[in-house]
Amino acid sequence: MALDYSWADGERVMFIGDMVTEDPLGYTRLIPAMVTARYPERRIEYYPRGVGGNRIGDLIERLIPDLLGNMPKPTWVGVSIGLNDMQQGATGTPPGRFQELYAELLERLGTWKARVVCLTTTVKGEDLQNQDNQRLTIYNESIRSVAFQHGADVVDVNQAFQVAIRQAQASNPDFRYTIDGERLNSYGNYLLAFTILQSLNFSLRMEGEMGTGFEKGMAA
Repeated sequence: MALDYSWADGERVMFIGDMVTEDPLGYTRLIPAMVTARYPERRIEYYPRGVGGNRIGDLIERLIPDLLGNMPKPTWVGVSIGLNDMQQGATGTPPGRFQELYAELLERLGTWKARVVCLTTTVKGEDLQNQDNQRLTIYNESIRSVAFQHGADVVDVNQAFQVAIRQAQASNPDFRYTIDGERLNSYGNYLLAFTILQSLNFSLRMEGEMGTGFEKGMAA
């Protein structure tokens, strides 16, 4: 279900998260390009703040002052975190603790008075039944639950990837949205960017005098 707003002129958009957000060729690069191509008259500022390897605790620690610095507070914040937390043992975050910290994160972001949108995670490889993807189910449910409790919106990225993977593999079992089961390839990054924009009611279709840019030829 699409959310009931989109970015207006003067918005300050921040993306925070882990390596998926850090990727210089990823969704945080594609979204500004796609939006600007469609709405060049809108002066929107973008601030990608992703750090590879970050878990929920790391993200909270760098909220202040690292993320803001001298910039004005954002009006919209997208949160993408959880892929590293689901690791078992000392390198991960237990599910209960993850839920507690996610709530703390949203409480802190609430002081910014920004619109907060929580993204569920991408996937851990194209085998949706593997152990990692099964564990992600618990973390993504926490994201949805905590977001609901704090009045934040949710973009269900994980669901979008699951649907896309099933559809792609039905005709091409070798098709991949990831490079190594975790980092997104170009297809994965476009899918992520499109999923976010679609949820914001952005239409990339040109209308009015610009037309479709396509004219059907006439039969001789």
